[in-house]
Amino acid sequence: HAELSSREMEILTLISQGLLKKQIADELKITENTVAYHVKNIYRKLEVPNSPAAITKAFQSGILPTDGNAR
Repeated sequence: HAELSSREMEILTLISQGLLKKQIADELKITENTVAYHVKNIYRKLEVPNSPAAITKAFQSGILPTDGNAR
């Protein structure tokens, strides 16, 4: 799969922690539309249809750490 950008990794990590797009936008000080754009790119790059699939694939492929210290 294609490499995720640092911003996409940041957003994927926050999604994996259960944050919603609005919460991610607030935390990163970007708009919800920008979060949605990055999420769409994450799904495309990971070749998945939704957040649960993206999180599962990211953990299984080692993109996200499984030690709970993602932040």
